[in-house]
Amino acid sequence: MSQVKAEISARPAGTILTLLCDFDGTLAEFDPDPAAPALTPIRREWLETLWQRPDTVVGIVSGRRLDDLRRRTRLSSTVYLAGLHGLEIEVESRRWAHPDLDRAGGMVHGLAPRLAEVVAAFPAAVVEDKHASVAIHARRVQADVRAQVFAHADRVAAPWITARLVRRLEGDAVVEYLPNISGHKGEALAWIVRDVELRTGRPAWVVYVGDDVTDEDAFRAIKAGSGIAVLVGLRPTAATHKVDGIVEVDRLLSWLAAEE
Repeated sequence: MSQVKAEISARPAGTILTLLCDFDGTLAEFDPDPAAPALTPIRREWLETLWQRPDTVVGIVSGRRLDDLRRRTRLSSTVYLAGLHGLEIEVESRRWAHPDLDRAGGMVHGLAPRLAEVVAAFPAAVVEDKHASVAIHARRVQADVRAQVFAHADRVAAPWITARLVRRLEGDAVVEYLPNISGHKGEALAWIVRDVELRTGRPAWVVYVGDDVTDEDAFRAIKAGSGIAVLVGLRPTAATHKVDGIVEVDRLLSWLAAEE
């Protein structure tokens, strides 16, 4: 954490601090029920303090849909929200969506009901239908059984994958079947950086904080000298820095909020 703070303090003068965070596992603790996590009042207070500063931008980049993310965070509309792993982005009154997102529902059509057979075999598993994608969560499942859950889900999803309708994305105790269109968190980061620089006329300096393997695309998207990537966890990563758990994220946010 001391290295992270030192990097932020030494960022080039005149840059816009662009703080981008994953949601689940970074700004909210994991819960066996994917419908449960929400932003706590103190974390909301820290983020609100930051977005009110003229030299700071705040954004959340998540696999959740935008409407879901907005309900769970209840932040100002000036905070960037990127949902569905970057396939949709919203800030203020502007909303961008991947040009192929409209047909995503048709690409995953019928998959969610079929995945119910996985839950029948493993009752602790949870199917999340995001309408444009479908996820199978195994956080409630014993760790040594999760591979069986995902193998079963992959067999069910095989016709959609073979037809190239969906692509498989594995996260922390979850596998998601996304529409087979390009787009990931790294592209969301690049979109936000471009928008910040166009809007402010100043270079963005990024701090991206995330815990999931889906955040690796964002870590790799940060250009040398233009920011740092912080993994919440201790696994191998493309991130430049690591912190040990969400408690360290709280320390970073409280420190940033206290900085003048």
